[in-house]
Amino acid sequence: MKRALSGRRLDPASAKWPGQLRAMRRHLGGRPSLLPHHFLETVLPWIGGACVAIMAGGAAGSETPCGYAFLLPRDSKGGEPLYTLRYEQAPGALAAGEEEIAGAVAEALPSCPRMLFYRPEGAHVFAPTHVDIEGVDCGRADEGEAEEIRTLQKAIWHSPSDGLYPSDLHCAEGGTGCSLVARVDGALAGFLLGFYSFAPAPAGLPLGDYRQDLQLESQLLAVAPGVRRRRIGLLLKRLQAEQAREMGIDLICWTTDPLLYGNALLNFTRLGAVACEFERSMYSFRNELNRVAAARLKLTWLVSSRRARRTWEEGTGRRPLEIEAEPDVAVVNRGATAPDFGATGARIAIEIPADWIELQRRDQTAAQAWRDVTSQLLEHYIGVRQGQYILTGTGVSGFRRYLIGDRVDSRLLDGLAAPAE
Repeated sequence: MKRALSGRRLDPASAKWPGQLRAMRRHLGGRPSLLPHHFLETVLPWIGGACVAIMAGGAAGSETPCGYAFLLPRDSKGGEPLYTLRYEQAPGALAAGEEEIAGAVAEALPSCPRMLFYRPEGAHVFAPTHVDIEGVDCGRADEGEAEEIRTLQKAIWHSPSDGLYPSDLHCAEGGTGCSLVARVDGALAGFLLGFYSFAPAPAGLPLGDYRQDLQLESQLLAVAPGVRRRRIGLLLKRLQAEQAREMGIDLICWTTDPLLYGNALLNFTRLGAVACEFERSMYSFRNELNRVAAARLKLTWLVSSRRARRTWEEGTGRRPLEIEAEPDVAVVNRGATAPDFGATGARIAIEIPADWIELQRRDQTAAQAWRDVTSQLLEHYIGVRQGQYILTGTGVSGFRRYLIGDRVDSRLLDGLAAPAE
């Protein structure tokens, strides 16, 4: 007798969602093909993906999961989304056919989306590419480099094995939106991983004719410690932007800890991204770089805009503001003290630690105080309504470091979104 398969969508809006994901991970075991818990819990729903348990059995009370399907955005043509159906079969479960599984997924989702079936444990094709950018070899990873990426991720973030992204994401069939590596003297020097996204565009930005049905969610950027003065991160982001434009994608989004000054310098000053959204506690995990609550800025990079294009072409030639030489900039805190919530001028400067990673390592009480004060300021000031502020740059004053916000008005919004000629 043929088994009847059904699909049961796990609801990310439910309070049970984190626990269901943990139970799923225990059921599937510690296989390296599983996407990290924090990605499934937070990012997958945000980019418009879904998780469906594939149930086998008869009556509802006797059904058991025989596998799990993860739907990752892959493309959007004519307004009709296409997903990669990434299937993980449960240990000991009888194998099911691709059509059966896809049918169960379709029944569990209201829109019955188009899907391309993908088994992460299968044989895959890696198609490495090589583009010389200022003496750095950049492009798609080969199979060995895809494995090395996991090693580099673990070395930088001290992530547990189940917090690492699977190496098969970098293959040709994986359907990720961006998979790039940088090589210096033949060795892996950095990587950039991103996913296609159906997330809503940031409300309030005048996006006009920019494409909004398909974006890139740039998930992970890492540079090996020994080559961090080679501008690897900037080069990878520039190549990502060029590839996005070739695919007809105008909008790249990602998140960053607002207290990492090096990231802010790259994102705002060197790339021309902006931030108008803030989450006080986005992820539940803790690791070497996140010893206190993982607050995040949501960044928007309009890669087809005049501002972004000009900014990344100037690259390291762009410098942070010298705060003392800018009388119209209102500094709204002094370290983790004296927050000022009454600024109304053209620009504000929010002080952040000069070395957030070292501060967390050395003094978590002080780190928590910094997090609390800056989160209060970001929640108060950041947004797209008239009179709020959009983060657009970085500033310095001696050893002090700042995020720079511009007050929202029509001139600012039009300037951010003006297309490149």
